[in-house]
Amino acid sequence: MPCALRPYLTEETGLGAGSFLSINQPGIGAAAALLGLKAAPAMACLLRQNIWPRRFSRNRGVLTATEQARLLEARAAIIGCGGLGGYVAALLARVGLGALTLCDGDAFEESNLNRQLFCRESRLGRNKAEVTAEEIFSIASHVEVTVCPEAATAVNAAQILRGADIVVDCLDSIPARLAVEKAAHSLGLPFVHGSIAGEEGFAMITRPGERGLAAVYGGPPPSEAAEKRLGVPTVTPAALACLQAHLAVRELTGREPKAEALYHLDLSVPGLEALFI
Repeated sequence: MPCALRPYLTEETGLGAGSFLSINQPGIGAAAALLGLKAAPAMACLLRQNIWPRRFSRNRGVLTATEQARLLEARAAIIGCGGLGGYVAALLARVGLGALTLCDGDAFEESNLNRQLFCRESRLGRNKAEVTAEEIFSIASHVEVTVCPEAATAVNAAQILRGADIVVDCLDSIPARLAVEKAAHSLGLPFVHGSIAGEEGFAMITRPGERGLAAVYGGPPPSEAAEKRLGVPTVTPAALACLQAHLAVRELTGREPKAEALYHLDLSVPGLEALFI
C-alpha cells in the first residue's frame, strides 16, 4: 500500500475475524486518484487487499472482502421507484452496489407521502426516478446511476436492463412485471420479484429457465391490483423492500439457494414463510 494512504488508514478489531485496516472517505478519494480509477472500482481494489472502506466496515463479519468488492462491481436495475423501489435503491446503495439503473415514468403525488421514502412535499409532481437518483447521490456519491424516466414495457424493457447484473421488480402491475421478467430472462438476468397489499407482501427470485412468475400469476390478471383494494400502509413496503434487497445481495454474492421459493411476509402476525413452488 502506498505510503501516501497511511494517514487515512485505521486498524480495527471486533468486526469479523481478526484485525483489519479501514480507510476513510478522503482516503478513498486519494486511492482513486493514485489508481486512476473512479471511487467504486478503487474501493473494490482496496477490498481485495483486505482494506475496508469505513462506510462498509459494519458489513464485515456478514460479507467477506471479496463479496463486498463484488457488490461494488455490480449493477442492479430497479424497475419502479415508489413504495418498494425507493427503499430498495437506498438499501442497495448503502450495502455497497456500485451502479444502479432507476426506472419509473410516474411523478410523486400526495397519496405517496405515507410510504414512499423519497416523496417529499417539496417534490410533488417530480419524476420518481430522477428524485431517487438525487437522493442516492447524497447517500453514496460513488454509485453510478442511470435514470430512465419512463415506464418499462415489453417494447423497451430489454434496452433498459442492458448492463445490469440483476433486476429488482418494484412495480404494481402484473402485466408489466411479466414483461420485465421476460426481458430479464432473455438477457440471462435473475429477477427479484416483490409485491405488497395491506399488511402482506411476497418476494421471490426467478432465473432464466425457471417457471418464474407464471407459477404465481399463471391465470388471467385480476381486473384490479390488490393494493388498490387493500391499501398500502406505511411499514409494508419498507419491510418487503428489506427482503428484496437482501435476496438481491445474496444472489449477487452467490449465496442464494437455487430452489424456487416464494417468500410470504405477513405483518399482521408478524411472520415470514417460504412457500416452495
